[in-house]
Amino acid sequence: MNKKNILNLAKYQIFIFSLLLCLPGYSQINSTVFHEDFESTPSSISALWLPAANYSVTTGFSGNGLLFNSTTSNTNLTSSANIPIANLLGATIVVSANIKGENLTGSGLPGMVIQLVAKPSSGSLRYYRIPVEIGSFDWKLVGRTLSIDSDIISLSLNIGIYNATGKFWLDNIDIQAISKPMPPARDPSIVINKTHSGMYRGMNVRSNSIKKSDLDELRYDWKANSIRCQIGGSQYTDGLLRTDYESILQKEMIKMDTLVKWCSANGLHMNVGLAGLAQGLFSSKAAQTRLIEAWKLIAERYKNSQIVWAYDLANEPIASEYPYSYPFPLDKNILLWPSLADTLVKSIRKIDAEKAIIIESFNYSIKMDDVNPIDPSIPNIIYSSHMYVPHQFTHQQFSSKTPSYTYPGTIDGKYYDKSVLRDILQPLKDYQEKYRVPIYIGEFSCIRWAPGKSSYNYIRDCIELFEEYKWDYSFHAFRDWDGWSVEHSTGWYDSVLPAAKTDRELLFRSYFKQNVTQLNYLESKPLPLKCYPNPVNDVLHIQMADNNSQLKLYDIIGNKLFDQSISSDYKLDMSGFKSGIYFLKVENSVGRKIEKVIKK
Repeated sequence: MNKKNILNLAKYQIFIFSLLLCLPGYSQINSTVFHEDFESTPSSISALWLPAANYSVTTGFSGNGLLFNSTTSNTNLTSSANIPIANLLGATIVVSANIKGENLTGSGLPGMVIQLVAKPSSGSLRYYRIPVEIGSFDWKLVGRTLSIDSDIISLSLNIGIYNATGKFWLDNIDIQAISKPMPPARDPSIVINKTHSGMYRGMNVRSNSIKKSDLDELRYDWKANSIRCQIGGSQYTDGLLRTDYESILQKEMIKMDTLVKWCSANGLHMNVGLAGLAQGLFSSKAAQTRLIEAWKLIAERYKNSQIVWAYDLANEPIASEYPYSYPFPLDKNILLWPSLADTLVKSIRKIDAEKAIIIESFNYSIKMDDVNPIDPSIPNIIYSSHMYVPHQFTHQQFSSKTPSYTYPGTIDGKYYDKSVLRDILQPLKDYQEKYRVPIYIGEFSCIRWAPGKSSYNYIRDCIELFEEYKWDYSFHAFRDWDGWSVEHSTGWYDSVLPAAKTDRELLFRSYFKQNVTQLNYLESKPLPLKCYPNPVNDVLHIQMADNNSQLKLYDIIGNKLFDQSISSDYKLDMSGFKSGIYFLKVENSVGRKIEKVIKK
């Protein structure tokens, strides 16, 4: 078949596919909404892209492309094409193009234009633009993801040069849908099931550097009730792409076992997830299969652990990987987010039917509008976002001296205070109310050297909002990089630990005190308890001052092996247990006590 026939066949297939898109209920995941390679006749191109006088058809990236040539900055050399919106309302799409530039000036608006122009049912037009750099550059692929609001009544694609100068080439413009439109709201009478009583208020910790003494202090002194910790931390930036992934995962899970053991003893509940070892999750089908198998191993390992309360599927799934590098056409063998999350959830549920599963928002977003909620018949699903907005403030002077911002105050031209933070969090609150699901803020923070009390003010306002909404939260981070530390001073990159506790540390301690009345792990009276012999060969004798107790036995990584109500002194037969360390927990009306037991 010659090239002309192949091109005609391709255009015919796209035409038929476009007709399918208009059918009610047609699923558009990984589907083509619009594709323009400028290989049709000049009259067909000029009929679609108006006005035709603003460009010329010339050699493109592959075959033909368009050239916009502006010699004066006071001009409008842009053209537009209408985009069908059937089944697009509420969907997430990627817009991409191959571009080339020569002596381009005027970035932003005015500047080089690749943008969707959306007309809503009321109000002003909305613009979704792909940024284009100035200067000269060879052919490259650019693009972005965006969601089409449900009130849009028409959509057009606008390209060219606006009040700028230079030569601007475009080819292979694609719009591809990557998620279904959001489903309708659930019954508002449905009770939002948080999967646990009270609230989890805690800290992020790094599995490779945190010490037992740190965790004990966080639990007993600070009164935190939870930690968020990723297996392997963030050290493996290419996680799923590594050929030695399986051996790394096993090695890092052994380290996590130690944290589980420590937390089983002190009562800190754990949210266990993957960060660096989930990197590359959109790179290939093989990488996704590897991630699914990893979660099967993790679920099997911790399904009986009472201290691990949740699995966090992937830390900040972001737009730097496939399909968000915008190839055309998208590989339908690669699952997109949340289709991949849905597959992970179902794989875990075959192993662990109860433990909470956390699905994070896409692309660092505080919104969840790119995550279709999981089937409500699957229990204990939690949706999570990270709060670092405005980023210019929370990360100011992150690595070098840059302009500093005060909070409350004007940040990059906009005033921010608690009311604005409430507006920023509103889409997340709306998502919760619409779908009746629990929300978890897995990370939030502010650089400690923000001017004056700015860091304290920002953290305080965030916590007050989380508390108002009854969202569990985890601060980033505890005894990790000291730029986020609430224990250090506010000096830029100093290492000063003041003699007196900082206002930020005291703030957390004041909120963590509320945890004391909410947990099963209470600071109640020490429980009179005697266990002997210890070490034990066969039978462990347990004597208590108060009867009617709950007796539980855990192994070294927190798996519950025994759970029974007893009404008198008890003899626990351990003859069938392997040699090693175990933890015996007894609770009754007097108090609670955890005893380490060594089995010979």
